[in-house]
Amino acid sequence: MQLPLFPLSSVVMPDGLMPLRLFERRYIDMVKDCFKSETGFGICLIKPRAEAEGNSEPYPLGTRVSIVDFDQGSDGLLHIVAKGEEEFSVLTYSFSESGLIVGEVEPLPPKPLTPMLPEYEMLAQKLELILSYLETDVRFEEKHLDNADWVSHRLLEVLPLAGEAKFELLQMSTNQERLEALSALQIEIAER
Repeated sequence: MQLPLFPLSSVVMPDGLMPLRLFERRYIDMVKDCFKSETGFGICLIKPRAEAEGNSEPYPLGTRVSIVDFDQGSDGLLHIVAKGEEEFSVLTYSFSESGLIVGEVEPLPPKPLTPMLPEYEMLAQKLELILSYLETDVRFEEKHLDNADWVSHRLLEVLPLAGEAKFELLQMSTNQERLEALSALQIEIAER
């Protein structure tokens, strides 16, 4: 499957919501094409060295997203909300004439469901606190804090980890592995 790829320094996972403000013509055109063809696009983590050099080299994993909301903001930019659908691996990619990255991607099989173990409940509580700080940017109609997979995905999205650390977590074969690695971080959050 071919998808236009949007490399960012953050990630969105299945069922996640990512607000984006678009001003570059190539990404505005990408959104128009996604509406016309009723397809989505891919969001990939950008390699930090490439970003520092002004390049757009994506890590070889990403998430296909659909556009669930859009408008023109008061700043004149196109504002969209992308919702994560499924994870994929990037097989190859190339640049279009406009500079848009187009990837040949392969959907990853769904990960096995993760049981909500008692040791993950603390992570769910921390996530709830983090989301209370972020609700001006992203508002989930329902928070599934009793779902270990949902908690794993949201923590990957919101924690301020370096690109290499996020990619290391993305490569893990199960959300249980991810949650165990996140538990080891001993995340501290100050209450308001």
